[in-house]
Amino acid sequence: MYESAAVLYGDAIATYDEYGNEHLDYEKTTVYVKPRSVYASEFYAAAQLGIHPSIVLELGNRADYDGQSVLLYDGREYDVIRADWKNGREGIALTLAERVGKNGS
Repeated sequence: MYESAAVLYGDAIATYDEYGNEHLDYEKTTVYVKPRSVYASEFYAAAQLGIHPSIVLELGNRADYDGQSVLLYDGREYDVIRADWKNGREGIALTLAERVGKNGS
């Protein structure tokens, strides 16, 4: 059911090379997701606020999501614009917007 992999990016971790240059890396968590379309009502409501949701990814386990704001899926980076915990369910749905200026866009 949750067969596609995605990577959630957490807090930045600064490291320094031998010349003292700072390099940022991020805590990464691989999760398994099920993609679904953005409902028309979600799309139009968000568009009124200047947000353009691209996709919704459902995670099977709420514990996999810890407030991360960036997700990599299918070679594209997305900003998490909404997390929706389903009543009585273990999963969570993340509404995502493709990052502007990333991945050749």
